[in-house]
Amino acid sequence: MKHRQLSIPLGRIEAFSDGVIAIIITLMIFQIKLPVIDKAATSEFIMMQIYNMLQPFIAYVLSFIMIGVLWVNHHQFLRQLKHADRHLLWYNLHLLFWMCILPIPTNFLGQAYQQPGVIMLYGFVMFMCALAFLLIREYVDRHELFIDGLNVKLRTAARKKLILSVILYFISIFAGFVSVYISLGIFVLIPAAYFLPANITVSEHGEEK
Repeated sequence: MKHRQLSIPLGRIEAFSDGVIAIIITLMIFQIKLPVIDKAATSEFIMMQIYNMLQPFIAYVLSFIMIGVLWVNHHQFLRQLKHADRHLLWYNLHLLFWMCILPIPTNFLGQAYQQPGVIMLYGFVMFMCALAFLLIREYVDRHELFIDGLNVKLRTAARKKLILSVILYFISIFAGFVSVYISLGIFVLIPAAYFLPANITVSEHGEEK
């Protein structure tokens, strides 16, 4: 007889994940150091301080969007499941672990995006985030945790897009040693692709819309 684990309500895993992701976003913005400007500061000095903040801020925006894409997809993904189990909790923790690491390479990226080593670290962490998400999907698919009637085309399209993201992030780890702009282009391209309109949507009950 096939062994079945005790089902776990999805609300618990969703609430915990939302809390962790909110903390990650908050920690990243705290890494942008604000300058101290007194009343005697000149306009040129103030503009220089703003300019010095620009690179870390762009790095924050990039990571914020990437985390936002992960959060949106994570939310939609959980809505497609019947329930969670113990193994799925550990797979989800694996994903959250790599997302928690992201503030570190984001800080480095904001300081020295021209360095291939910094690009490699950022690409590696994003690769592991995408891979962790793919592992969750594969586990759910193998153990038939998707809700009944979920559109097969929807599942296939989401899986293909995620696999492509994993491949591109893997390429970005090494592409920076050829040109950092190749990797930076990948970092921008992947989240941008998730803003393209989808042809198939699904309701919370798995009905095609």
